[in-house]
Amino acid sequence: MRTEVLRVQDRSALGEELERAGRILRGGGLVAFPTETVYGIAVAATIPDAVTRLYELKKRPRDKPMSMMVADMEPVRDRCPDLSPKALQLIRRFWPGSLTLVLPTKRSDGTPAGLVGFRYPAHPLAQGLVDAAGVPLLVPSANLSGHAPALTADEVLEQFPDQLDLVIDGGPSQAGVASSVVKVEDDQITVLREGAIPEWRIRNPQHAHILFVCQGNTDRSPLAAAILRRTLSERLGCSEDQLADLDYHVSSAGTLAEAGRRASRRTRQLAREGFSPPLDLEPHRSQKLSEELIDQATRIVCMERGQREEILAFYPHRVRDVILLDPEGSDIADPAGQGMDTYRRLARRLQGASVLIAGALIP
Repeated sequence: MRTEVLRVQDRSALGEELERAGRILRGGGLVAFPTETVYGIAVAATIPDAVTRLYELKKRPRDKPMSMMVADMEPVRDRCPDLSPKALQLIRRFWPGSLTLVLPTKRSDGTPAGLVGFRYPAHPLAQGLVDAAGVPLLVPSANLSGHAPALTADEVLEQFPDQLDLVIDGGPSQAGVASSVVKVEDDQITVLREGAIPEWRIRNPQHAHILFVCQGNTDRSPLAAAILRRTLSERLGCSEDQLADLDYHVSSAGTLAEAGRRASRRTRQLAREGFSPPLDLEPHRSQKLSEELIDQATRIVCMERGQREEILAFYPHRVRDVILLDPEGSDIADPAGQGMDTYRRLARRLQGASVLIAGALIP
């Protein structure tokens, strides 16, 4: 009998389907589903026969453990009561997201219980499945051991045409790269697998590179970058030139920018006349948003919802890092062609946002 496939069309009506998937898992079944990285196969960790079935299905060596997927921090704190400072730092920076943390665990009596991998995904469908199952889930990637991870439900079925109980087709997992796997033991970081999160970001979680994004990179984003540099330097008690030495970096780009243009005349006028001392936008030259800029950024701040959606269409695993400048989700309108009053109102909104961003960056 071929595997049942559930094709998700409406995420808002997913509750009933997830409850059914949860029942299958509690009964010892295997369920494949999408995450923000690749497709995974879930099995109830509490049913040894089901776990054995999954190991045999994947042709995975039994000495290669599977990670546990969680939807909140409670299971991690229950099993890891003594989280180290490095582990907590990585959790704050990258969860929920594309990081699997391998941590030392303890039994209820406080004795060591070995290392366990934990993954807290950012994908809402994956989180919903963990909640619906109501039992601990082991979730390796949905592929035969040694094969490329499956990025779509069809690719899952190519490798497992009739061995799974259910495949939830939630569309492609566009990241195409598995989660990064990091062991933290005795407060030492060991990168076991470099995946969706580059190793340099894992080893430097305090590194901050804020990238502001608008359309043309001549008004909103360069002004936002200049204001945040000023705010950070005041909070840190240093000059703006010293920010890079403290590992704080601020840049800007435009989704449709023409490279090499100066900031607009009104933006430069506002920078000179609206701030004391004046902001220096004279060196600014516009640049088009690129893969390199996105990879370098630890936080990407968009002026409009469409810009955020455009970035996440290609980088869905960065969902936690790509945000709107307005915390309430409103677009920051392009002031081009408007008078100085419009630019002054824009500056006030950007100043308020810079205070929030700086507060999140500086311990």
